[in-house]
Amino acid sequence: MEFNGTFFVTIISFILFVFFMNKMLYSPVRKIVNERNNYIQGNYDKAAENNQKAEELSKNREEKLVEAKDDAREKYNELLSEYKNERADIVNNAQNESNAELNVAYEKLNNVSNEAKEGLKSHMTDLANDIVEKVLGYRSEIQGFDNTKVDDILYH
Repeated sequence: MEFNGTFFVTIISFILFVFFMNKMLYSPVRKIVNERNNYIQGNYDKAAENNQKAEELSKNREEKLVEAKDDAREKYNELLSEYKNERADIVNNAQNESNAELNVAYEKLNNVSNEAKEGLKSHMTDLANDIVEKVLGYRSEIQGFDNTKVDDILYH
């Protein structure tokens, strides 16, 4: 191997070539690669930040949902107890009214029954005389008819 002037010129030209290539090609490519890496890293950071915000929003939404469900359940229970109380009041009022109407009906029925018994009591002597006439064949007037026995029979 021989070291002459061409060798040194080749080495110098190679070093100059590497220097110019570094300045002209490698530096811009490295700069573009770094920018691209920074852009990608920025997007990853934004994505991570957006994921964190989404998780926070989701957590807040879940908390609000639970709170809304609790509020709805509480209002439902309140309304349900109010309606149960109203229903109980309505039922009690209806029972009281029906009991009052029933008492009035019983009283009217007793009055009608007593009137019928009194009417029957007044005709009892006539009926007894008619029965005696049918059985014996002649009319006999019953004297001293005991109304206490009739009252015992009719009212007990």
